[in-house]
Amino acid sequence: MSLLLVFNAAMLITTLAGTVVGCWLCWGIKEPEHLALRPLGGFCLGMAIWCGSHVLLQHTNPAISQLGLLGLLANPFIPTTFLHFALLFIAPGDTPQKLQHRLHTPVAVLYLLALTVTFISFKTTNAAFPPWLVFPAFIMLDSAGWLNLFYTIVVGVVAHAILIWGWHISSANKRRSIVALFIAGGWGLVLASSFVLPSLEITWFPYPMLLLPSYVLLLVYGIVRYQLVVVNRWAVRAVFWLCILLALLLLITLFTTVADLFGAEPFTDIPLWELWLYSAFVLLIGSSLYRPAQRLAEKLIYPGAQLREQTLQNWLSELQSCGSWETLKQTASLLLEKHLSMPVYICFAPPNASTTLPTIYCQRYNEGWQLHLLHWENATPGTIHVAEMFGTLLASSCRGLQQQLHLAEQTQQRLKEQHLVELGALAAAMAHELRNPLNIIAMASTQCDQTTRQHIKIQIDRADHLITDMLCYAGPLTLQLEPLTLHPFCQSIAHYIEQRYQVPITIEVATNLTLNADRHRLQQVLTNLLENAAAFTRNVTHGQIHISALKTSKQTIQLSIHNNGPAIPGEIQQHLFQPFISKRQGGSGLGLAIVRRIMDAHHGQVWHTHDEHWPCSFICEFPLTTIDDNASRE
Repeated sequence: MSLLLVFNAAMLITTLAGTVVGCWLCWGIKEPEHLALRPLGGFCLGMAIWCGSHVLLQHTNPAISQLGLLGLLANPFIPTTFLHFALLFIAPGDTPQKLQHRLHTPVAVLYLLALTVTFISFKTTNAAFPPWLVFPAFIMLDSAGWLNLFYTIVVGVVAHAILIWGWHISSANKRRSIVALFIAGGWGLVLASSFVLPSLEITWFPYPMLLLPSYVLLLVYGIVRYQLVVVNRWAVRAVFWLCILLALLLLITLFTTVADLFGAEPFTDIPLWELWLYSAFVLLIGSSLYRPAQRLAEKLIYPGAQLREQTLQNWLSELQSCGSWETLKQTASLLLEKHLSMPVYICFAPPNASTTLPTIYCQRYNEGWQLHLLHWENATPGTIHVAEMFGTLLASSCRGLQQQLHLAEQTQQRLKEQHLVELGALAAAMAHELRNPLNIIAMASTQCDQTTRQHIKIQIDRADHLITDMLCYAGPLTLQLEPLTLHPFCQSIAHYIEQRYQVPITIEVATNLTLNADRHRLQQVLTNLLENAAAFTRNVTHGQIHISALKTSKQTIQLSIHNNGPAIPGEIQQHLFQPFISKRQGGSGLGLAIVRRIMDAHHGQVWHTHDEHWPCSFICEFPLTTIDDNASRE
């Protein structure tokens, strides 16, 4: 008798679970993109009817037992709804809404065919309900029942064949859902197929059917966990309470065992299942009161500071939509000021000492963000509680924005590097094609008179210089870093420029100041800047160039090249480091662009400035932090 009760309880639990889940899938989900889940809800309702019919079949009232037989023979609807779900779920090259409209007639024919098979089976069957094992009545299939079952299997096989095809044309979460479908389907086949045991004259109790409640839940969860995120939160709660109940059962068993050892007869006289049931009931009541008690405590401790979940979600959505630090700061200030009806200051850098407004300071710390509340001493505990919760959301948004900006910077750098690689290849090809005719011209000029030959040589040298600069700007840039003592390094280059342009150069660099840089590339930077300065100062009365270098408080080294030549016109100052913007006589127009590229490769900066002492200055700033040897920028 106990096995019969357990069996009927399992069937009723499956009926209840299938009904609840089926109704939720059919009518509780409104989003159009989840349209495919509605036939799955129909599948759950069909399973609920099928399992409930096993209980109805045992009833002594003939009308009720016939109703149970009809429910069992209606099982063609179960694979039909599953086939309907599979078609919409795969939806090859179309949305479920459009596919639903296109398949309206074929799907209607499938349901009509399932209804026909059910009706014919019910009218022609002579299935018996004899007692079997502990059951007062259990179905014995006849020929009509076997035909009904055969149709059910065929439709189910077709549905799973569509899913196999869908697995090949799908990717990511849809593939995972299909795998979950097959695992749950295999589990359900093992569990449900045992109902045919008496029809096969096998006298084994259908123990697998006792686990049918798990089939419906696992099948649905395996699908919707990848479609509806909220289901995973429900699953976490369900697993949590299941673990609590199992732990409670274990503790009660242990408690009664210990009580029996110490002779505590009142406890040992109570059946174990009653103790477990009472404890589970108390636990259920306690869990239902947890949230109301928590809300009541928050109202008492933080009066006027209650935050609805929707408010927190709106705040987080607004903060996460910001695309810059300034926008995030302004949005955060507006949201919190509107909620608290008081001015609030939001900052991501240490605030000024003069600031007395209540301040939320989010500070970057290593890979995370720390929250600091400043000047909130006069605020109420409820207001501070709101500020803390808002600050937590703000810190989370700071992490997201930081990652977003870092990803955008990496993407931009990759695009830039790809562009330079393509430009370098083009420059190399053009240099090869240009130098060949230049060589031919040089050889042909040997038969010209000396004046013409000298003029041709000057122009060929200019063209060759332009090609060299073009290759330097567009080609791959590799750094070979080494410690350089700046004073003798600058002195050697300055001596070369003085001899060539006859312009005096003074040097103000500490003799022990060193810089970790690429010798050849740094020589290019100094030579380009000094040649530019010399070209504009050699015709100036008392023209002079001055080189200085110093270590700054920002842990950088600034190398400056000053000259007293004419100032650079304001209209081109902002575009100085772009190719062909500024071009001195005899230059290629790429000198400053090359300087900028070399400084970028050193993770440094270069800019133009002027003050009362020097009309024109270029500042190169290098970081003191060591760059990996053999680093390259392309």
